[in-house]
Amino acid sequence: MWWKLGGLLVLTAALVIGVIPIRTHAVLYDPAKSLPPPMPSLGEMFSTMYLTPGTALLISVILAAAGFVALKIIRGQR
Repeated sequence: MWWKLGGLLVLTAALVIGVIPIRTHAVLYDPAKSLPPPMPSLGEMFSTMYLTPGTALLISVILAAAGFVALKIIRGQR
């Protein structure tokens, strides 16, 4: 039972993070004159995420579905 709930947690987190848009910006640099910009860290990527109304609704639906499946898993083990 616990491995099923753990898998559900990982899948839910991946779906929620996957649907959140990430703001990006173009970087202009000359490879012959300057170093390339550093790769963004995971924390920087999370800080540039933003929620649209559709994204917030989709996250709510994903969490509700995961909660329903979790209840089915827990009740099915009794």
